[in-house]
Amino acid sequence: MALIIGGVALAIVVVSILVFMAKYHTVGPEAALIVTGSMLGNGANVVTSEDGKKVKIIRGGGTFIVPVLQQAEPLSLLNYKLEVGTQDTITKQGVPVSAQGIAIIKVGSTIEEVSTAAEQYLGKNPEELKNEAKEVMEGHLRSILSSMTPEEANGNRTLFAQKVQEVASTDFSKMGLRVVSLTIKEIKDSKGYLSALGEPQIAAVKRDAAIANAEAAKQARIEQARAEKEAKEAELQRDT
Repeated sequence: MALIIGGVALAIVVVSILVFMAKYHTVGPEAALIVTGSMLGNGANVVTSEDGKKVKIIRGGGTFIVPVLQQAEPLSLLNYKLEVGTQDTITKQGVPVSAQGIAIIKVGSTIEEVSTAAEQYLGKNPEELKNEAKEVMEGHLRSILSSMTPEEANGNRTLFAQKVQEVASTDFSKMGLRVVSLTIKEIKDSKGYLSALGEPQIAAVKRDAAIANAEAAKQARIEQARAEKEAKEAELQRDT
């Protein structure tokens, strides 16, 4: 009888351990574990939304998920790369200009940002997040480009990118996202405006180079003539 009781007790312990292991969820630094449901407590990692719903956020650790009462799902914290661009945007001077760039975005690092991102994107395909973020970024790219001249946008791409990133960050914060970086890779126009801007400088460089070459050739001829004259004078002195 004692053996039977002991066996049953052991079985209960083993089953309990297996259940615990099955319901204990862990997450690495590349993701956040989003726990929803009831009995979430009031810890620092628990966020309550305006409608009273609670979300527990676990990063770089683990937690026990109460069966039936709680659910857990990971949310990626990795960077997303977006190819952004705008075609033939009318600039401040009325010249249509196209711009292409690369944006790096990610879910924010604060509990509030992760909670906001989870509310909007948890369970969705990452492509949905990327597509929405791309639309937002390209909208601000067009807006800033339209407020600049082609010379300003092309001449200081870093400042152009900074302006876009600054205004875009406000909208991204409402999505629980952050802009890690934005790089403008290419600015061009179909009318040849930007190419024409560089032609006077190119012509000036070529002109200066031609003048310098002509001056150098002139000096070389002068030196050669002087050397020939001195040689003849030396020869005459020897003959006398």
